[in-house]
Amino acid sequence: MNNTEHKDCFGTIFPNRIQVGEHQGKVFSLRIDAPAGMMRARPQIEKDVPQWDDCRECPEFESCYRLCMARIALETAVSTNY
Repeated sequence: MNNTEHKDCFGTIFPNRIQVGEHQGKVFSLRIDAPAGMMRARPQIEKDVPQWDDCRECPEFESCYRLCMARIALETAVSTNY
């Protein structure tokens, strides 16, 4: 393992949790309300364009974005198998 130092926000473009409640990432936020009876709540996703622009200017953007996407791929694989 290498000892590369990363910014504190490294890997936080998206929220860490995708479940009922409000969750904030550096760029994207997510709110999922509890289901009301038989109706499933529609997730509300917000984006912070100035933060996205800030991320895009960061020299670690490509690596950070890939880490975020890898985490999402892993979460998707786990959720479809359990």
